[in-house]
Amino acid sequence: MNNRLLERYLTREVLSAWLGVMTVLLAIMLATRFASFLSLAAKGELPRDLLLEVAGLSSLRFLVILMPVSLLLAIVLSLGRLYADNEIAAMMGCGVSLTRLYRPFLLLAAVLAVVTALFSFNIGPWAGREADYLVKDAKRLVQFTPFAPGKFKPVANGRAVFYTADIDPSGNHLGEVFAHVIERDGTSVIVAPEGNQTVDPATGERVVTLENGYRYRGEPGTADYDVTHFQALTMRISPPPFTYTNGQRKLKPTKDLLDSDAEDRAELQGRIAAPVSVLILALLAVPLSHLRPREGRYGKVVWGVLAYLMYANLLMFGQSLVGKGRVSAIAGMWSVHAVVLAAAIFLVGRRQGWWRTRL
Repeated sequence: MNNRLLERYLTREVLSAWLGVMTVLLAIMLATRFASFLSLAAKGELPRDLLLEVAGLSSLRFLVILMPVSLLLAIVLSLGRLYADNEIAAMMGCGVSLTRLYRPFLLLAAVLAVVTALFSFNIGPWAGREADYLVKDAKRLVQFTPFAPGKFKPVANGRAVFYTADIDPSGNHLGEVFAHVIERDGTSVIVAPEGNQTVDPATGERVVTLENGYRYRGEPGTADYDVTHFQALTMRISPPPFTYTNGQRKLKPTKDLLDSDAEDRAELQGRIAAPVSVLILALLAVPLSHLRPREGRYGKVVWGVLAYLMYANLLMFGQSLVGKGRVSAIAGMWSVHAVVLAAAIFLVGRRQGWWRTRL
């Protein structure tokens, strides 16, 4: 049998299965993230036009979690179909060894491990910071307002004070407005029976238009004031400057985790674990996918999911111990990799007949 043709066939089978599994898992992840941010939009804390962008950026972080499990399920599903349709038996009858079957899956795993490393070390944390920045900046812009019914509100570090008697439910119409503004060449006091405000969603700048009011301009303590009656007076009020800060270790750049405290080292080990787990789970998935005659093609999917959950939870537990400084990274996380790798090698050896040969 043509080895290259066989490898292309197996690669196409597992790749199509992986794309299908990844699409389903990613759709579930996007729906979950979108629903969580939809609640912020419902509260008025996040503009609706940012929902898809924030949900998409946030979901990029979770691709690191989806990569290992999606590849594991793809290999189990694709090989399960080949076993159930007796295609593996036909391949072996043509002289194809089990070792040859491993090659296309491990090559794909190597490629996905590199992609996972990129997401784990760079793209994921960057996307998380971008999403966090957009959410916090949107909250700042939405929550900033120079007007509160029945209250005097200082803005611009006290250089202006605004008051309004009431605001309609839409937040646009203002009633009985008073403003005290310190300017470069004097002080202005502005009063108007009503006004309107609009908000620029991009910058948060408020455009306030007062109608049929008076402006008193001069120096406090003197009688020299200019009184101006206006039909409409427009003012632009900018929100305070925004300084983004983030204390989440999961969003830190990878370089900031080097030579730091125990929790940073634990986060770094967690990022390293993602691409490593892709390779180990791919090696484990091939022997785990073996089906006996008349066994259902989906019979090993449950075992694959259980293996992934056990592996992932052991890594999380080890990472928490490393973060608390109780164990080293080798004892806390690399020992888990070693145990799962040993289990994978054992299953491979049993399928290859290594142990029977030695006995």
